[in-house]
Amino acid sequence: MGKKNNYAAMFTLRSDGRYQGYWRDLDRDGKPTGKRHTICDRDPERLHQRILEKQTPQRVTFGAVAAAWEAVHREEVSERTWKNYAPHVADLVALYGSVPVAEISTFDVSQDLLAAKAKGYSFTIVNTRRSIWNGILDFAIAQRELAFNPASSVKLPKGLIKGKRSAPPDEVIREIIRGGSDMDFGFIPFFLLCTGVRRSEALHRLKADLDTVSWELHIPQSKTEAGVRTVPIIRQLRPLLLQWMAAHPGPWLFPHVAYNGHSGEFMSDRNWETRWEKYSAERGWVDASGAPLYGAHHLRHGTATLLYESGVDMYTAQHILGHANVATTLEIYTDLRKEHERKNVGKFEDAMDALQADASAKKA
Repeated sequence: MGKKNNYAAMFTLRSDGRYQGYWRDLDRDGKPTGKRHTICDRDPERLHQRILEKQTPQRVTFGAVAAAWEAVHREEVSERTWKNYAPHVADLVALYGSVPVAEISTFDVSQDLLAAKAKGYSFTIVNTRRSIWNGILDFAIAQRELAFNPASSVKLPKGLIKGKRSAPPDEVIREIIRGGSDMDFGFIPFFLLCTGVRRSEALHRLKADLDTVSWELHIPQSKTEAGVRTVPIIRQLRPLLLQWMAAHPGPWLFPHVAYNGHSGEFMSDRNWETRWEKYSAERGWVDASGAPLYGAHHLRHGTATLLYESGVDMYTAQHILGHANVATTLEIYTDLRKEHERKNVGKFEDAMDALQADASAKKA
């Protein structure tokens, strides 16, 4: 048997019968700092264990940081956005929750995204997962658990499936146009369809941003772009827009309209999601789970489709839609042109079918 440690000899015995020792604060590398703390216990062996616990670095896990990040970040996004985030957060915590966050490496993040690609996840989903990695690890930096973000340099895997957004079906477009006179909520989708503005741009507009002389809506550009974008208000929209503003007092162009009729407050993303879900459900535009089949981005693509079909040139469409790069508008217009060509080829094929049938009938 080994010699038992003489714990009592390691400490000072005080007059009150307790043993006294001390421990020092540790820096983030686990090295003792100059600050010293006194600690006492009547059992010298237990005192020794308590000091060891105090001087063992407490390594914060990825799971703990993710939970703290979620508590803060969940209030900053809409309920539907969080529904998209939640399964990824849960999956990352299941995989890396017990790993000290300081040990998460660029390799870990890269391999996780490659695994997501192998599961068949699309570009959008894998990009969302990378954003979550960045968000959690940036939060760890803010909490002084990391010196740098290992996810910041990770690029998305090549060859991811890119889904293209499309305009809603013609019958949905017609229903939105018919509902343009609805001063409760239906006017807003009609406004988005007529202007092509992004949902966030519309919700943050004040009535003062609207010029009813030149009939233009002024939208400040992002921090990376200078100036203000002017969006034309077409004549079909003008009388309804005046009617809408008269029906909804307050500074916001599109205030939150609660079910009790109260209006005037800023419409948050969560307010929008609630009203949009109700609006979609009333029209049957939902999937089997009750989730809307279309969103504001579909209306924006609908605007691009209407601009193309009306013969509006690409550069005017770029200005109206607020694309920073004309290449974005070009891609949309190219896709629409191809779709238009496919439809026309289909008409040609139908005509040839009719001619062949006629020729066969005459031959017989």
